Amino acid sequence: MADRAYTRRFLREGVVEKVLFRDLPGLLGRRDLAAMESLLNIFVEEPGQIARTEDLAGTLRVSRKTVAQYLLYPERSFLLRKLYNYSANRRKVERKLRRYYPAILSPELTYREDDDARSRVFEWAVVRELRGEFFWRNPYKREVDLVVPSRPPLPVEIKHGRVDTSGVEAFMREFHVTRGTVITRDQEGSRRVEAGVISLVPAWRYLLESRSTEE
Repeated sequence: MADRAYTRRFLREGVVEKVLFRDLPGLLGRRDLAAMESLLNIFVEEPGQIARTEDLAGTLRVSRKTVAQYLLYPERSFLLRKLYNYSANRRKVERKLRRYYPAILSPELTYREDDDARSRVFEWAVVRELRGEFFWRNPYKREVDLVVPSRPPLPVEIKHGRVDTSGVEAFMREFHVTRGTVITRDQEGSRRVEAGVISLVPAWRYLLESRSTEE
């Protein structure tokens, strides 16, 4: 408990307060910083959730325009990373759903040991390390965590526990691609599906190979 309290205090005083209450006011003037902090905490507690401005506006009791502004400030301060819902039509990307991952996680989530918390932390760490730009979600709620906007695009799902390839397969069918990837904790191999082949790659290997490609 002492470690958790120290971590919470360090993150708040060393990161959040420094940016929100010291740096941003000088750049943006006086704003409702408490509301902005509440907005940030929503994503710190539940990283990777889809941001719907109308829902956030209701929760924070501010206008949708204010929510849009308050999402922009922590994004530009690198406290939030925004992912767009992938579309083959780049003009549609800006108008579609957006997902946010914070630069830091809440100590409560980090110290939890249940499967859901571990899965969230694992996904967050991989997305942040890969500097993700796109995810994908269709109207039927099939989705993948990341999309590499190559030619052809590569759907990437992140799984800490049981491997489920249904989202990757849905993406492969919709965009007519024959390759997909699932980043796992420790499983490795490949699965042949109707649309093509899905590679299972441990996170450590995928991240190393991504870094070597960048170099």
